[in-house]
Amino acid sequence: MSDSSRPHFRQRLRASLAFALVNLVLVWLIALRYTPYLEVPDDVLGISYLILTWMGHFALLTLLAWLPLGLLALVLPRRTLWLPAALLASAGLWLLLLDTGVYAQYRFHINNFMVSLFLDDKNGDIFSFPLSTWLIVGGIALVLLLAEAWLAARLFASPRVQRLPLWRGVTLLMMAMIASHALHVVADARYRTSVTQQVGIFPLLFPATAKDFMEEHGWLDPRAARAARVDLNKQSPDTLQWPRTPLSCSPQDDQPNVLFIVIDSWRYDEYGPENTPAMYDALADEGRRYADHFSGGNATRTGIMSLFYGLTGNYYRLLQDTQTPALLITQLQEQGYEMGIFSSASLDSVGFDRSVFASIPELRPAAEGDTPVVRDRNMTEAWLEWQASRQRDNANAPWFSLLFYDAPHGYAVPDDLEVPFEPAAESMDYLKLGPETDPTPYRNLHRNAVYFDDQLIARVIKELQDNGEWDNTVLVVTGDHGQSFNDFGKNYWGHNSHFAPPQTRVPLILHGPGIPAGEHDGTTSHLDVAPTLMRHVLGCSNPFSDYSHGRDLLDSTLDHDWVSASSYLDLAVIEQDRITVIDGAGGWKVVDHQLAPQEKTISPAVFEAMQALKQFYPE
Repeated sequence: MSDSSRPHFRQRLRASLAFALVNLVLVWLIALRYTPYLEVPDDVLGISYLILTWMGHFALLTLLAWLPLGLLALVLPRRTLWLPAALLASAGLWLLLLDTGVYAQYRFHINNFMVSLFLDDKNGDIFSFPLSTWLIVGGIALVLLLAEAWLAARLFASPRVQRLPLWRGVTLLMMAMIASHALHVVADARYRTSVTQQVGIFPLLFPATAKDFMEEHGWLDPRAARAARVDLNKQSPDTLQWPRTPLSCSPQDDQPNVLFIVIDSWRYDEYGPENTPAMYDALADEGRRYADHFSGGNATRTGIMSLFYGLTGNYYRLLQDTQTPALLITQLQEQGYEMGIFSSASLDSVGFDRSVFASIPELRPAAEGDTPVVRDRNMTEAWLEWQASRQRDNANAPWFSLLFYDAPHGYAVPDDLEVPFEPAAESMDYLKLGPETDPTPYRNLHRNAVYFDDQLIARVIKELQDNGEWDNTVLVVTGDHGQSFNDFGKNYWGHNSHFAPPQTRVPLILHGPGIPAGEHDGTTSHLDVAPTLMRHVLGCSNPFSDYSHGRDLLDSTLDHDWVSASSYLDLAVIEQDRITVIDGAGGWKVVDHQLAPQEKTISPAVFEAMQALKQFYPE
């Protein structure tokens, strides 16, 4: 490049950057359409985060969109550069405007699946617009394009642009963006919802966190920070209409106890006289088994949250960001239940301290121990000690408890255990697994870990029976999600990787007063558990649709046509013969229950699911 041409490309580059920064103002203004779905903060930290993130994050998105134009400025002459500039800016602003509309309806941002849904929505079940709306939309697009063309032509021709401190402005905006992430690190560690609840409205925002790092270095005591922020009277955020009407609940005269026994990674085919003899002996004749039951997730976070909230997975981020506890938990507390939450693994690491159990002031830390075997044993001992203390000091009060076992998740078995399943691997090493690996030794190791936990659970059952509480305790026995062992020869191992039955179908057995013994063959879901307990244990008379996507597990005709499940990023609609998977980036696919690809069409069940996604958002 000659010396005479170098200043020209610098002028074009600066002009294109000025064009982007002017459009940033328009981006800020259009983004105001997100604010009706934000609880505006009223403290200094929350207000500071809102201002810094508004400035910095949208500036980052605008500058990323500017990069193609900046590259074109290096090669195109100024007299033609206005055209791609106008087209890029118009498309970007129009996409943002469209995203604000999608967010208003569904509280998630536009993606490829929403485009496919729009194209397949021939009957207007999801999107229905009159002709006048289409004319207005077309008119706005045309006006926007003409305005951007005029702006680009003026800026690229103006010599004054060259004197503006553009790069200093960019530096300040990027400093604001970095400062907003630093504020989020502090707020997340200190459970400050005025900051964390804002995250969802910003498209493509992935805020920084460092709670574990700060705890490891002694800079933070997260349990003390959490305890200081717990609000026993916490209400749902304004951005969530949940419940849709106030709960109307009447405690029973003889309130039953409630005990959840949850085994991490427990497959649907690992319950029975051989694998879980203690539970089977106690529950086979007296319990109610659900033979076609699905978790609401293929991972711990979404599986447990579906169990306690009874909501589809798209609500979980908002519930966690706003630290909104499960209605089941708060209603138990309001009715005077003594709470005993016991877990082998950390509940904090999956966010349950700031979601499901956010209303419990002193949430117990994970059981002590270096292995899942030791932790599961110690957790059971701690529960037995809690029971003894409760019997001694407050025997007449009803109680709620969770026992969350972890040995199958860690493929952990005591060295001295006489295992029923052979041959069994000594440990699990995912790096050694492949499509040709024989799954039998690893599957048997997992089944032996379930067998080990069953022996611990036998002590829990015996305690209830010996103390005369067995018949007055509603027992919920289930898994948070399943586990894959290359079931279909596609090299899937573990969980959180697909939504077929090995990872989503789990055992569910209920036992207790008012629960008829037997087997239920219809399709059921984790989303049914909370509303069933709310009605039959806590006496809540509201329609289930006031606070849940689930139905009554004690209804003998219950048989869902479809159920939903989520991972940390993806959402699935599971039907009898197909599974529609929508990934976190908006891509989607259809597979059968053996993961074979199917014709890519949107079924009526998916349209129903999309309506459920927005059921509890204010209209």
